[in-house]
Amino acid sequence: MADELDENTESEQSIAVPHKKKILILLLPIFLVVGSVVGVYFSGLADSLIGGAGSDEKKMEREESVEAAAKGVFYEVPEILVNLSVKAGQKPVYFKIKVVLEMESAADVAYAEKMQPRITDSLQFYLREMRLEEVQGSMGTYRLKEEILNRLTKILAPAKVNDVLFKEILIQ
Repeated sequence: MADELDENTESEQSIAVPHKKKILILLLPIFLVVGSVVGVYFSGLADSLIGGAGSDEKKMEREESVEAAAKGVFYEVPEILVNLSVKAGQKPVYFKIKVVLEMESAADVAYAEKMQPRITDSLQFYLREMRLEEVQGSMGTYRLKEEILNRLTKILAPAKVNDVLFKEILIQ
């Protein structure tokens, strides 16, 4: 009886081994083909074969938007040095700032040059009322940038101010 069981398991094992080899021989090429197709698709080599024209249009749009962003004109506001607001008895704190405005066109820059006294007045008025705590840290710098952008956008109303860039910030 034990001999019959041993013979049965041996025959089942001998049948199972060729069966596994057949499955492996059939599935291995399928996996290789599917893996190759996926690899070619994600590498971008198949774009020209399966509708690559759309990707060319997207690439052109991206290049145009980068060129449009690079066409911005810059206006450097003269350096501003002010005392920050301090409590009575404290040492004065000096704040020096150099700002560059990114504008749409050269005409906007010409208008900003004409309005330069108003720009300086507005920035000095705003900066003199600030305290040291309001200027320190990245959050303070971000708030300062946003407030300057809002004020200068109102002053230079017909002209478009895209961004305010800090060239130098010094607190002493």
